[in-house]
Amino acid sequence: MDWMNVQVKRSQRFNKELLEITKFIAKDSPKNARKFYESVRAFVPSLIDNPYKGRPTEDGGRELIYRGYTIPYVIDGDDIVIMGIFNQNEWSSEGE
Repeated sequence: MDWMNVQVKRSQRFNKELLEITKFIAKDSPKNARKFYESVRAFVPSLIDNPYKGRPTEDGGRELIYRGYTIPYVIDGDDIVIMGIFNQNEWSSEGE
């Protein structure tokens, strides 16, 4: 991996799920929703410094736990691709 060229890419699924979670939080507190959204967006690029910090998954990917949410990702050459974000074990490979 060429550390100088590493990029974090967010999948459409990740963007969609993050927006859905943010909307859900906003029902109770728009301020907390905005904070959550901004903190996740700021946290994800930290993978550039340590792409292997997430625990390995059975399918060869990795996943991080952040504020109770699981963020699955894969390392693809010089790219780190964020696949989604969820807070339940019922996330599936559908919906990509």
